[in-house]
Amino acid sequence: MRKEFFILALLSLSTQAKSSDDNSSTVVVYPPIPGLAASDLFTVTANSRDVWTEKFRTAMDIAAFPDWFLIPSTKVQQEVHQASFSCSGSVQISIRVPNAVTNVSIHPLSRGIRAEVQDNVVTFSLPGPDNLSVEIDNLPPLFIFANPVEYVEVSTNDRGVLYFGPGVHRPGFITLKDNETVYIAAGAIVYGSIRASGVHNISVLGRGILDGEFKFKQMVLIENCQNIRFEGVIVRNGDGWTNTFINCDGLHYDHVKVLSFGPGGDGIDPLNSRSIVISHCFLRCTDDCIDIKAPAAAQDVDQVLITDNTMIGFAFSDGVTIGFETNAASISNITVRNCDVILAHGGSRLDSHSGFSIFCDGPSLITHVHYEDCRVEKSETKLFELHIADGTKYGAGPPGNISDVTLKNISWDHENPIILKGFDETHRIQSVSFENCTVAGKPLRDLQSAVMQIGKFVDDVVVK
Repeated sequence: MRKEFFILALLSLSTQAKSSDDNSSTVVVYPPIPGLAASDLFTVTANSRDVWTEKFRTAMDIAAFPDWFLIPSTKVQQEVHQASFSCSGSVQISIRVPNAVTNVSIHPLSRGIRAEVQDNVVTFSLPGPDNLSVEIDNLPPLFIFANPVEYVEVSTNDRGVLYFGPGVHRPGFITLKDNETVYIAAGAIVYGSIRASGVHNISVLGRGILDGEFKFKQMVLIENCQNIRFEGVIVRNGDGWTNTFINCDGLHYDHVKVLSFGPGGDGIDPLNSRSIVISHCFLRCTDDCIDIKAPAAAQDVDQVLITDNTMIGFAFSDGVTIGFETNAASISNITVRNCDVILAHGGSRLDSHSGFSIFCDGPSLITHVHYEDCRVEKSETKLFELHIADGTKYGAGPPGNISDVTLKNISWDHENPIILKGFDETHRIQSVSFENCTVAGKPLRDLQSAVMQIGKFVDDVVVK
């Protein structure tokens, strides 16, 4: 199973290799989308070609939000700007703003992109397809979504394709059947929701936008399905969890952008699912960006690869978390690799969020979890947490166990606690390894470090 799973992952990523091997530079710009507001702050070009840039501002009923959701960043309407295009090869980006620029930062910082500023114009070179958050002075963030070029054409005449061309579409609920594809073209916005149950070989592809208008709950809900692929699209503005997968096998998310703004706005939630790849995605969420759960007792979680993603936990959010709902017998073989967490922010039922965490609040054995080559820019309260709760925060108990967790080449850009907390003599955390990790630029050398908070019922913790 492991060999087949990773072969599938490599094959799924092969479409971007073609553009990486091509030394020429290509830019494909998208048409404006009718009815959406053009940015009044940012004028963007890519290789001197104008890139239509959207100003997205929420229009939610903030008075109806639960009290727990009302923090300074969420009790006002939220605003982001986004510029999307496709490219291959190096691209020169230019951003013009109304006033002279004092400060600019381009995230993830790990990209090492240096901007040149001349009066009110910011320029920089983008090596190829990527997802960036550009922060200029006190302006709202500008998201640069530079997608891989599409090399396979999709048309309205293709069998099994539900095609949404440039423009505005309001299909409501879209229910996929076996071997069907939803294609949302660049320049298209689809106001609606995706549903599928008990089917196989389904896809949602394109460079357009699926928008939930903050009224579709669980705007993507896929249950008991096999071989699911999402690629290239923007999925945004749902009510509650944005992408939910229940008891699915063979899920691949690639170059998907997920934006949420309201309470419980999880980004991607695989529940009781197996053989999952989430790669090259950008998530800006108002609850956990990626959350692996197992609320059902009968289906285990196995073989999850989360790689090359960028995450902004805008509110009440980890970058990647496992839990809270952990009722399956086993949650195992999870790898988080080469990911950037720009922000992890907000509270939770167990105090607060961190860049990465495992919360075992049920009888599961969570084991063989590996974090490697990941970077956390800002985690406001905690850096990392392993926590076994009593099992009643989201269920009826009993507690579980956590074992065999490794962290290798992880950097946290500032100090905050790393917390390991077991529950009792029979519900413990065992075998945790930190290798070549840094906090605020300094090596994490031993268990006596000021950031390490190791509670009771924790065994075999090693710092290398």
